[in-house]
Order: sequence, then C-alpha cells, then structure tokens
Amino acid sequence: MPTERGQKTVREMSELFASSSLIVAAEYRGIDVSDMGELRKTIKRSDAQFKIVKNTFARIAADDCGKPEIKTFIDGPIGFLTTNSDSALAAKALVKHAEDNSLPVRVIGGWFEGNILNSDQVNKLAKIPAKDELLSKMIGSLNSPIVSLVTVMGGPIRALSSVLKNHIEKQQTQS
Repeated sequence: MPTERGQKTVREMSELFASSSLIVAAEYRGIDVSDMGELRKTIKRSDAQFKIVKNTFARIAADDCGKPEIKTFIDGPIGFLTTNSDSALAAKALVKHAEDNSLPVRVIGGWFEGNILNSDQVNKLAKIPAKDELLSKMIGSLNSPIVSLVTVMGGPIRALSSVLKNHIEKQQTQS
C-alpha cells in the first residue's frame, strides 16, 4: 500500500487521467534535466502537461479513474502527456519538440476519448492541424462562395458602368 504521499500522488494522477481527453505514454530514457524542462515548457504552452510518476502509482490511478487500458503502456521510464484541450496541438508539441531537439523520446501509445492508440496513431494525431487552424480553414472555405457570389453579382453592374462611361466619352469627343 502506498504511503500517504504516494496516495496523494495516486489521487492527483487519477484526477488528471479522469479529466484528460488525451493521454500519451512516452519513454523519456536518456533526457537530461534541462531538456526535460524545455520539453515541459513547450508542452505547457499547448495547454497540456507532462507528468512522471512511479509506474505502480500510474497503474493504480488508471484503475481508479476507470481507464484501466492505460496500464498496457506502463513499462519502464514512462511520462504521461495529458490534456483536456486541443489534443492534436498537445501531441504535436510533444512529437515536434522531441524531433526538433533530437531528444530520445519514444511514444509508446495513448488513450484518446475512449480509444487506445498505438504510437503510429499518436504520431498521425500530431500531424493533424491544430483546432484553430482547422477552424480558420473552414471559415475561409465558407467565405469563399460568398466572395464569388458578390463578384459575379457585381459583374453586370461593372459592365453597365463601363458601357455608360464609354458612351459618355464618345459623346464628349463628338461634341
């Protein structure tokens, strides 16, 4: 049975797991303290966090929060990326930071809204554009037909004004 401090850690992880829409397990073996600090800062900017706890505590927390499938990823030195915000942005922060800085972070797998993800699926999730980017693309595509309609509707008016302008210029040159 965990000590009082261990029980507190289990409660915190259980609450964190329960409130997260995305949980990614990643092996962090070989990362020094300063690189881990930078990784955590990058992840925090994407409204997520990277927590490291004892595997025993993580297993107990997974059971306590009703997500026992998370236990399949708990083996070795594992850290957990968790977020209840933009899942793609959080996964992208972890994967991109590790690639850009040549960190030996290896995604083991994840849990996303009730589904188990393998490492390839987590990496694919990281390649999806962020929520804000997708929304701006969608709004742009919705706006495009309206702009086209206005342009088409304005065509006859422009043509009429051009004809009238040419007629006036012709009248002025004849006078």
